[in-house]
Amino acid sequence: MPIASFAKRYAVAVAGSAYAFTAGLAARRHRALVHTVAKHFGYDDHPRRTLPCISADAITSQTTAVILAQADGVDGNVSLFELLCLARIVREREPKRIFEIGTFDGRTTLNFALNTPPDTSVHTLDLPPSMATRFELSADDRKYVEKPVSGARFKNSSVASRVTQLYGDSGSFDFSRHRADFIFVDGSHAYDYVISDSLNALQLLGGAHGTIVWHDYGEWPGVTTALNELRDRDPRFSGLVSIAQTSLAVLSV
Repeated sequence: MPIASFAKRYAVAVAGSAYAFTAGLAARRHRALVHTVAKHFGYDDHPRRTLPCISADAITSQTTAVILAQADGVDGNVSLFELLCLARIVREREPKRIFEIGTFDGRTTLNFALNTPPDTSVHTLDLPPSMATRFELSADDRKYVEKPVSGARFKNSSVASRVTQLYGDSGSFDFSRHRADFIFVDGSHAYDYVISDSLNALQLLGGAHGTIVWHDYGEWPGVTTALNELRDRDPRFSGLVSIAQTSLAVLSV
């Protein structure tokens, strides 16, 4: 590499690092960079991923045609590949009732509705900014709660009428009034919430067959620790697996 080109790249790297490791720490991708650099130099206190890992093509078919709407992601969204996996799963399994814990901007909600039959209902639960919570939220969780509107991405879409927006704290919400055969858990990343949301997801299935998918496994310590423990200690979660190259975990019941 020419010296001049390397010098420019070096200058950008130094300036970017100085920003990412100071004022830029507010952004999740910059915090992930800190983890990457620390791990490069031998430090890693993140809980290990212990769930069995399978490829996306082992759980869904690569020939399944899906719709991917609002492909542009922001901090807090699933990755584009994760969105593809989720769209494939619901397209193939054709759930009749979907329940999502954690609406955020409604990107996954929209794609669930677009990739399921017209008679599939989608319920999505989000925490209002001013509501007290049963369990403690981290500062990182709080920024995903404090937004102008929940589900902005599906509000004016062609499938908006199929989506029911619910508001409440998933730690105290009355799930007994609902049933679902596909549940997506993407609410608070705190350990207590992940345990609670996971048990409530089983309740939503009501003893019937269905699928539960979690986001952020291997990315957030609370999610990773909770799912590792559930698989090891609760026979109902013994079938938990993770999908390679994603932060998705799946349980088929």
